[in-house]
Amino acid sequence: MKESYESVGKWISVIDRHTQMYVSRSLRHFGVGAGQLPFLIRLYKIDGVSQDYLAKELVVDKATVTRAVQSLEESGLITRRPCESDRRKNLVFLTEKARAAKEEIERAMQSWTGILTKNISEEEKTVLLSLLKRAAGNAMEDTSAREHTD
Repeated sequence: MKESYESVGKWISVIDRHTQMYVSRSLRHFGVGAGQLPFLIRLYKIDGVSQDYLAKELVVDKATVTRAVQSLEESGLITRRPCESDRRKNLVFLTEKARAAKEEIERAMQSWTGILTKNISEEEKTVLLSLLKRAAGNAMEDTSAREHTD
């Protein structure tokens, strides 16, 4: 008897798409879309970093960083300043507007997590998060291995 196959990637993709719609709707008034949010969140954790650092931390290419940074800059949420030790690099800093938005952005994301995990027990949430982290690690490991063999 043939087992039915259900794609894990499909459901992760569905969640990702709905997350993008939620973020766009919830944070529109800040000028933040789903594509810029990870950059803003990273800068909330460590401000004043290079665009190269953001690319490595968020596992995206430099063109993606450039677009996101430009968009956040146009929204008045970040500024770029030359690095004092290496004038070829720009460092990215949060503005006062971004700092003022932090709590509302965090609340919006906590609310989304609540929506995603509605009717899921604390134990199940712990297991879900653990499994998602392992799956993400597997994906990153595979991508890294393929990059080194190409």
